[in-house]
Amino acid sequence: MTINSMTVAAACQTTAYIAGQDGSQPVCFAAVDSSGALIYLYRMDGAPERLINIAIGKAYTAARMGVSTDIFRQRLLKDHLSLADFLDDKFTSLPGGVPLLEGGKLVGAVGVSGRALEEDVALCRQFAEHILVTL
Repeated sequence: MTINSMTVAAACQTTAYIAGQDGSQPVCFAAVDSSGALIYLYRMDGAPERLINIAIGKAYTAARMGVSTDIFRQRLLKDHLSLADFLDDKFTSLPGGVPLLEGGKLVGAVGVSGRALEEDVALCRQFAEHILVTL
């Protein structure tokens, strides 16, 4: 199974609507396929342009590593590793990237950027859940 842009777009609209209701900072949403290639990007009105690459990087890292970026960050700290050790300049250790797993198989990943890291993680999980319920 793969994720498609229509499913992701609908899930993003739902999550962005919820995020927009609380009056907090606007965010950027990204979704990638299982290889890390971008399939969807949405920047809420007023979200700084710099968030685009951060959201994409979070999704990309989650897809390539197969774990959330907060778990990846914990590994870096625990094992005294740096991002440079992975020889991939697109990696980030910022929390807010979540892999999409269906039946234990990686089908893609999502990333969110624009708020405090804990809020990015929460929104990213909501975004992922909205996608996964349709698979």
